[in-house]
Amino acid sequence: MLTLSKRVEYALMAILHMADSPSGEWLSSKGIAERYSIPSELLGKVLQSLARASIVASAPGVNGGYRLQTPIGRINLGMVIEAVEGPVVLANCQQDPDRCDQFHACSIKEPINQLRTQLVQYIHSISLGQFRAPQPLETLR
Repeated sequence: MLTLSKRVEYALMAILHMADSPSGEWLSSKGIAERYSIPSELLGKVLQSLARASIVASAPGVNGGYRLQTPIGRINLGMVIEAVEGPVVLANCQQDPDRCDQFHACSIKEPINQLRTQLVQYIHSISLGQFRAPQPLETLR
């Protein structure tokens, strides 16, 4: 089953929270974590991943924190997933063919690779700006 991890869910919640905050305001990971009942340490790691991907900016210190580095409309779901979890993989052989005893005789690896390609294109087509108001699935394209 394909599911978004809690880390991705928390990243999305934090990004949307930052987008709704006054422009330029630094927000603490602790404050965001408390607002949404997210484990603070886990959110801190998620925010660090987003900072490494240049989705959010980070500043150390008492007056530091996190804020969006990229406008919400230019951030897409694929960027967030890949920043937090790494590349999208549907089957273990896509990362390491040596982990699959059937790789050389496999009859589904090409269709699975095509599906992965389509899924990656789709998630990169969904702007987080579309997350701000509930929309029917058809409009998330």
